[in-house]
Amino acid sequence: MNAPPEANTEYSRGSGASRADARASQTDSRASRTGSRAAAAVALGALLGALLVVISQFTTLYQVQSATGSMAIKTVGTGANHAWAPIPLALVAVCLAFAAWRYGNRAALAGLVVLGIATLLIALLGDLPNARSGGLIGSSAGGYVQATATPAAGLFMETLGAVLLMIAGGLGILMAAGPAPERGTPHAPPNQSASDAPQPGAPQPPAEPTPPQDPLTLRRPEGRRWSAS
Repeated sequence: MNAPPEANTEYSRGSGASRADARASQTDSRASRTGSRAAAAVALGALLGALLVVISQFTTLYQVQSATGSMAIKTVGTGANHAWAPIPLALVAVCLAFAAWRYGNRAALAGLVVLGIATLLIALLGDLPNARSGGLIGSSAGGYVQATATPAAGLFMETLGAVLLMIAGGLGILMAAGPAPERGTPHAPPNQSASDAPQPGAPQPPAEPTPPQDPLTLRRPEGRRWSAS
């Protein structure tokens, strides 16, 4: 005994809807995994930047050398040059990186960018001029010599850490924004389910026949009909 055509049509519609739901579920799962990996990468980049900033504060910012010798006359630490100001900024950046990874907070991502800019300004405006300075050094008793300052590892690590903070926060904001929806794409009505949507190749319901019009029957302006018969 063969099944009626209506049953086959309903079965094909149900199977097509199930396959579409499965494909949509797989797509959402892949997008979720991709988003989790991207958030973890952003958090790791921010943590690395904060770690570089902290380590740089305990390293040498610049060395002072005389014009007549190659030995360093004086060394200056990075943290001591600006009262250890970037360390609190780096600790706040660690907290913001965790908030951005755990909760996807855009304000935390923006905060990473702000902290990176602040740390970079400290490095460029406060440390770099001292690390590239020159002049006389010494005392009246021992004499003065011409000396120049040479940047050391602390300046480069501090600058790199600040740049990493800005990059991590900026990329996180761009990924959180996501692509804009395409305009002009038709959408199904909200009350229409996948099984109710017309399937390709499915038989369409017949159109309702329109009543025939009698060519000899006319309608007068006042609304009454008259016939030629």
